[in-house]
Amino acid sequence: MGQLFKQYQKELRNILILALLIALSSYLPQLLHFAKTFAGTMVCMGIICGYILGMSLKVYYRIVVMRIKQETAL
Repeated sequence: MGQLFKQYQKELRNILILALLIALSSYLPQLLHFAKTFAGTMVCMGIICGYILGMSLKVYYRIVVMRIKQETAL
């Protein structure tokens, strides 16, 4: 069973994401209304800033790991 899950892991993930989007689609009008408010704008900006910070830390971590591997290979 584990081997089967590993084989179709990406497809199962995509199906789960699609099902989640369909389940959340009924909340979309209220979410769009909230995004138009000042508080919604601040929340969206916070989410975007957090995403940018997280991605930059991820890139930094990968660079550090590559440097460590390069130093140990010498």
